[in-house]
Amino acid sequence: MSATPAPNYTNRLAIAAIVFSMLFVTAIAGVICGHVARRQIRETREHGDSLAVAALWVGYIGLAAEILALIGYTWIVARGS
Repeated sequence: MSATPAPNYTNRLAIAAIVFSMLFVTAIAGVICGHVARRQIRETREHGDSLAVAALWVGYIGLAAEILALIGYTWIVARGS
């Protein structure tokens, strides 16, 4: 039996994940797409694992920044009352 060659194209979901993650408003979508893309890449042997990993890093950092901003905003509003 011969091994199946890896496809020669990048996983589209990995590309979408990095785009979503870089737009911090949609960071959660980037994280979800990044995890799904990594699973697809492992199964299909496509390219794009580094994009999916980068999307996860950027997405998680974006989510943390959003949460900190929300906490800060809530704290400022609570102090003003």
